[in-house]
Amino acid sequence: MPRSRRLALTAMACLTIAACHQGGGVGAAATGSGWNGALTLRVVNHSWLDVTIFVLQGTHRERVGTATATSTTEFHQPLRRLTSADYRLFADPIGSRQTVRSEPLHAQDGDVVTWTLEDDLARSSIDVR
Repeated sequence: MPRSRRLALTAMACLTIAACHQGGGVGAAATGSGWNGALTLRVVNHSWLDVTIFVLQGTHRERVGTATATSTTEFHQPLRRLTSADYRLFADPIGSRQTVRSEPLHAQDGDVVTWTLEDDLARSSIDVR
């Protein structure tokens, strides 16, 4: 096979592999581009207990912080910390065995997620703007 043809096939194979690469998700894209997007998580806690808040992605659970009892707490979550754009929120009240998990959410820069945790966690609600 002539050298020029072999070089052309090698170049085409490299371009094909690069075009098919999926990357590491929204977090990797944010880190790689220098983009420092974030979402705001506002937890309105109507419970008498402090609640530990986590972000769930697949089987990975990352602690965000603690929402103080009977108050509103705000957290800023950089998008580069997410491995994909899809996530759930998980609340674990300190001193209780009852927990609650949000429905699946999709992260975008500038989102304001308001999670209202009721004393009966099953009645909690979420709003994304």
